[in-house]
Amino acid sequence: MSALNAKALDQNTLTSIPALLNQADAILIGAGAGLSAAAGINYLDQDKFAQVFPGWVKKGFTAQYQLMGYPHWTQLEQWGYYKAHLEYVYFGQDDNQLYRQLRRAVADKDYFVMTSNVDGLFYKNGFDKNRFYSPQGDYGKIQCTTPCSDQVWDIRPFLDQMEAYYDADEQVLTDEIAIPRCPNCGGEMFIHARIDGSFIDSVHEPERIKLIDWLNQVADKQLLLLDLGSGFNTPTVIRMPMEQITMSLPNANLIRVNLDHAEVPAKLATKAIGIEADLNEFIEVLTAS
Repeated sequence: MSALNAKALDQNTLTSIPALLNQADAILIGAGAGLSAAAGINYLDQDKFAQVFPGWVKKGFTAQYQLMGYPHWTQLEQWGYYKAHLEYVYFGQDDNQLYRQLRRAVADKDYFVMTSNVDGLFYKNGFDKNRFYSPQGDYGKIQCTTPCSDQVWDIRPFLDQMEAYYDADEQVLTDEIAIPRCPNCGGEMFIHARIDGSFIDSVHEPERIKLIDWLNQVADKQLLLLDLGSGFNTPTVIRMPMEQITMSLPNANLIRVNLDHAEVPAKLATKAIGIEADLNEFIEVLTAS
């Protein structure tokens, strides 16, 4: 598929962004990992890793990315790490400047959010959870890995139960009694995030239906799609749907912003622009407009 090269955040682009935003009746935000990375949740950031996970630095690790899908640990090590990880990534981000700035930019526009991120940063920073589709999961939930049912639970009580058995220096659990077990069947549990076939999709079906209903409601309106930080790790979740929606709706326009892979398909030449820029800079421009 041919593609149009991304533009820099130059004066011409700066002029076009406010016009598109002001003309929009509705905004669909599609967010990938690049948005949370720009907001400070960067799984490659070695300095932040050393600050937040000193126990794991002692074990030879240098970044969170190394522990994604890591197979060579015990459950005590795994859950000790994820306790620290969730306290930082999920429960420690209630006042994230970039997400709050994005919320101010949207202002009183009719909006909806779909994201591949599971960190909850949108609804923790002013976005309406009823206008939110998160098909890859939610760090605030935990599920049975069998799974024995379609049920998910709030993860906070499970983390609280670990506290008495948590070695804060080594960032590991010290007793298997603290490892989460399914309240229904007693089986193993894991964070409600899509990592394998055990993921419970049905939890997010109501969100998907709300998104479809919303798109039908705004189908004839001026719709601005903001594709923020999506790449090619899971392009079928955000990147491709944003392109398909732009193509299918007559009054839709797409702005794609990323430091990498900001290009847009040539077939969307009259409806889309790609901007190669830091998302902090772009969202500052949005807020100013």
